[in-house]
Amino acid sequence: MSETVNPVVARAMALIDVDRCTQAQEILSGHLATFPDDARAWERLSVCRFEARDWSGAVRAADEALRLSPEFVDAHLRRSEAFRVCGWAKQAVEAAREGVRLLPEDPAPRVVLSHALRKLPEQEGLQEAYDTALEAIRLDPERVGAHFALYFAAYDMGRKDLAAQAMDQVLSFDPGNAAARTNLAALRTEDPNGDLFAATEDLAAALTVQPDSWHARHNLDVVARKLLKQARWPALASLVIAMATAVAGDTAPEGQGLGPSIPLGAQAVGLGAIVAMWAWCVLLTLRKLPRSVRGYLLRLPRRVPALKVMAGGVLWCVLCAVLLLTFPYGPQWFVGVFLNSGWVGLVGCMIYSARSKRLRTRG
Repeated sequence: MSETVNPVVARAMALIDVDRCTQAQEILSGHLATFPDDARAWERLSVCRFEARDWSGAVRAADEALRLSPEFVDAHLRRSEAFRVCGWAKQAVEAAREGVRLLPEDPAPRVVLSHALRKLPEQEGLQEAYDTALEAIRLDPERVGAHFALYFAAYDMGRKDLAAQAMDQVLSFDPGNAAARTNLAALRTEDPNGDLFAATEDLAAALTVQPDSWHARHNLDVVARKLLKQARWPALASLVIAMATAVAGDTAPEGQGLGPSIPLGAQAVGLGAIVAMWAWCVLLTLRKLPRSVRGYLLRLPRRVPALKVMAGGVLWCVLCAVLLLTFPYGPQWFVGVFLNSGWVGLVGCMIYSARSKRLRTRG
């Protein structure tokens, strides 16, 4: 089709480029009322309706563009994208294949085809989706969308190592790509042995470039949950230190059922060990966390119930350890009260938070 674009349509296209699709749609609708045979305007209207989540409207606009220009590749791709989000995977694949047929040396149709193939039932199109994304990269090695298509195909195949390589490749020629850093952080967070502090660095960098990124903030919430979950170990260690100090420093006579009598010196040693351990943990964590996200992470437990419960369990466990060292005991059973309520309370809070609505990483 002709590359000549009506100035009104060009203005709408510029608005779409800056995410002002509502205004662009109004302009295109007015233009099409006067010039209903403008295929490019119909194709751009399909984009606007897609962004407005009007999937059927996006398909109708793309169909109108194809009625006017049957070999309009962009219109085939708009149909494919709308069909894909509607769950009509086979129609999405057919529309994308038509785009590849018409422009076999252009990577864009292959990127759309890769995304469509991933949605076929029973993962029957995953391998082809991966191969199609590789072909798009071969055609244009620095096309960001092709690397993201490869990332999603590899992720769905369970090859998270290949998915990470795809994002590393994007960052090699586009270091400021916020989505790539967010996806890398998500991969690290999902890995049981992943470096959570490296994930926070990626997310901090992503938020620097794109402060309103919902995916980056969501994944930061997940990192906060995992970091707070790790605090259970120093909390339990506090109980162990308190119990060991109580046993080693006990001066009460044996066989009389009395609680331990811990001299002030032994109490000071036990409390000092607990304080030193927590100071080291907190300082190490703060040193590894990027400054730009420290305040956000510290405020999270106030607004996320699951994190609040986890923090409460950690504090309760530490409080029981302190009471184990400082409480003026009467009967021997007070020792068991503080010891067992500490670890049972911590474990109970962890189980409760784990059964609450889970936070899942998003790429």
